[in-house]
Amino acid sequence: MVISASQGGRTKLRVIPRGVLGEVQKKVRRYQDHRRARARLGEVYRRMVGVIDEMEAMRLEVFSHSGKKRSLGDP
Repeated sequence: MVISASQGGRTKLRVIPRGVLGEVQKKVRRYQDHRRARARLGEVYRRMVGVIDEMEAMRLEVFSHSGKKRSLGDP
């Protein structure tokens, strides 16, 4: 069996001996699972930062004496 792998921006082909084929396939699946989990973690992190930014914006809102909402930077 032959597999391809990217090294330094170039695709390399590697021949896998039959005796270790099952082990290599298992490691490839684990690596693919790892990459998917890492991508998902990035998505969750971006959403989390967005929620934190929204919370910060809400905390910066202040009510004036007239009862109208204004930002802390407004006169």
